[in-house]
Amino acid sequence: MAPDLPNAALRKAIADYAELELEIDRLVKGRLSDVCANCEKPCCRPDVCEQAVESWWLREVSRHVHGRWWPDDWQAARQCVAMTETGCLLTAGRPLICRSFVCDHYVEAYGDLWEAVFFSFVADLLWEVSQLSSRVSLETLEADEAPKYAEAIARRIAVGRRQLDLAKRLLDPAVDRMEKHRITLRLLCEVPRFLRATTRRAILARLDESR
Repeated sequence: MAPDLPNAALRKAIADYAELELEIDRLVKGRLSDVCANCEKPCCRPDVCEQAVESWWLREVSRHVHGRWWPDDWQAARQCVAMTETGCLLTAGRPLICRSFVCDHYVEAYGDLWEAVFFSFVADLLWEVSQLSSRVSLETLEADEAPKYAEAIARRIAVGRRQLDLAKRLLDPAVDRMEKHRITLRLLCEVPRFLRATTRRAILARLDESR
């Protein structure tokens, strides 16, 4: 953790957020990594990648996991500064759009109905966690303002953790179909944003297939 961050509550919040994002990264890469690896027109853009360094919160999260990874001349880079030959080096501290953007190739790679619901929800989970108010998100949070949001950040992360643990039950073959419908309805009520146009199409198609 950066030595210039004396607030213990914020240090813990950064570590907890990093742990949550790392788990999401593992779940997605374990199932959908080939989609991006084989994409002929990857969506990574330098202006988006810059947010990982410009945003105080994202920078601290990524530094917590990776150390100081960005080059001194990152502002002059013409490509994503986090991009390597094997893809993005950031497993935590990515800009929110990098987690929430869902293309048609992604939804085509989803498996059954429950996997479609799960990955659709996971794509928006960190965005939901990050919304501290109608005007402030973790991505836009300034360092000098962060201490007063420490408790709110901890609450948001705790809710996100509970929701992810609940959503993972959708992938458990031992959970019956009725319970999975209940879980889906609860997640939809708590995070309605995840049911976007691309995900609606994916879920409707799998509902038709499951008849």
